[in-house]
Amino acid sequence: MAPRTPPQPKSKIVDHPRPLTHPADLDIWILAGQSNMEGVGELTDALTPSEQVWSFTSAGRWEIAAEPLHRFWESFTPVHQNLIRPGLPPDRKHLSDAELAVLTIRERQYGAGLGIAFGQAMATTIGRPIGLLPCAHGGTSLDQWNPNLKNNGGRSLYGAMFERLQRAGGKPRGLLWYQGESDGWNLATSVSYQQRFEEWITRLRADIGAPEFPVLVVQIGRTTLDSPNTQAWNQIQQIQYDLPTRVPFTAVTSAIDLPLVDCIHLNAAGLNRLGRRLARLAVAVTTVPGTQIGPRIVGTDRQPEPPDRELVRLTCSGVTGAWLPSDNMAGFDVLTADGKPHPVNHVINAFPDKHDPRAIQVRLNVPLQAGERLSYGHGLRPVCNVVDAADLPLCACEIRF
Repeated sequence: MAPRTPPQPKSKIVDHPRPLTHPADLDIWILAGQSNMEGVGELTDALTPSEQVWSFTSAGRWEIAAEPLHRFWESFTPVHQNLIRPGLPPDRKHLSDAELAVLTIRERQYGAGLGIAFGQAMATTIGRPIGLLPCAHGGTSLDQWNPNLKNNGGRSLYGAMFERLQRAGGKPRGLLWYQGESDGWNLATSVSYQQRFEEWITRLRADIGAPEFPVLVVQIGRTTLDSPNTQAWNQIQQIQYDLPTRVPFTAVTSAIDLPLVDCIHLNAAGLNRLGRRLARLAVAVTTVPGTQIGPRIVGTDRQPEPPDRELVRLTCSGVTGAWLPSDNMAGFDVLTADGKPHPVNHVINAFPDKHDPRAIQVRLNVPLQAGERLSYGHGLRPVCNVVDAADLPLCACEIRF
């Protein structure tokens, strides 16, 4: 299983703004998933709070959103404390939740997430204040979010999410989901992830009473850890990439190109970019239909190139403006028929097609053979840099012919 939030080094006390009366017309978005949604970015790089973005705190009250949004030892739903307490060091196991909350405030240096960046971008675009409902928890698997545990209330992650929603009041506008690292650690959980997650969305929509409830997903990115099964990690990415083709009112963006703060977590700068990416998806799904929500490969064309190379042309939809970078687009690889990195055929370069701003040309050193394919973002530690002018990335995917 992927690691939970790393131990927190000491720092100054983080002050939170005093409670105020929150606006009555908040657009409420649920933040759910595991540690990258919880936020492990540097608090020193957290965004300045804004009265346009509010958070329903772990303690159960509306405040102007300030990092960290997830403060588990203050939570009125015990599932979070129950998940953390077994891993406490021996000298802290005897402390009360209140004592641990004080220690966490004094010591914490990490905990910035994507929520405030999302909220600020949304509020600027739609002209209304945004409410955030932080519900994520680091290291959790999809099974730990099982909707069948809803009746356990605050002692289950899914039940706690609905308890928080009920206490917060108002109607949620949509859900942001960043989870899958834990399920990408072995082949068994990755193989079943598609069915389980699609069933999860169906149950969520039924429980909320909104069959078109938007679910916006972050495709898992990269890790410097050695997964027992690289295939499982990439399979989760492909399932997430394909989700909008199978489930309506969903959209996906990626973290594949964003910087890390440790072996698996995005830093604050990367999370801020990701929050703004999700805001663009949210606007497209809820407010301004037709807004471009990021590149997707929709067509391929292969051309021989002298002396014995091949040029593969990838046509994409959803592209805003020009591709970045304008040359040496990194992240493409050639895979064998069984999905492994090709021992002989490699990508020489990838670059925008000057005749079609939606297309990318990938030059290979030898032609593809039957069953062989291209990939973008393959493996655990790819170097990827392909985005459009709106900073929306090409997601990790396999490209079959």
